[in-house]
Amino acid sequence: MKKIEIDGNRFSTLDGFYNEVEVKLTKNLDRKIGWNLDAFNDVLRGGFGVHDYEEEIELWWLNASKSQIDFGYEASIDRLKSMLETCHPSNRDNITKEIGLAENQKGQTLFQTIIAIIESQDHIDFNQE
Repeated sequence: MKKIEIDGNRFSTLDGFYNEVEVKLTKNLDRKIGWNLDAFNDVLRGGFGVHDYEEEIELWWLNASKSQIDFGYEASIDRLKSMLETCHPSNRDNITKEIGLAENQKGQTLFQTIIAIIESQDHIDFNQE
């Protein structure tokens, strides 16, 4: 089983996270991956040069406690406000509600959202340290 590591010490922003994902989970692509959570989910499935589609891998998130702080409620609010600017009008009410929850330190943080995406992949043995 391939072991892949992402290191929270190498990034503190969502763009930095996407860059780390691109470096560690893609190889020899003639294009860049999308820098969003849907693209992250796709990259985790595989087929982007590092591991085959749904190939079993071991994914380690080093310095995850730092990322948990970096991707707490403040980062969640920033991401949601950015989404609000570009989302379909039918999604605005839901995103506004999520912003309100995050402003009150409730709901899922960005870190928790990313972890949930990783843990939804049956072929990934996920570990944090």
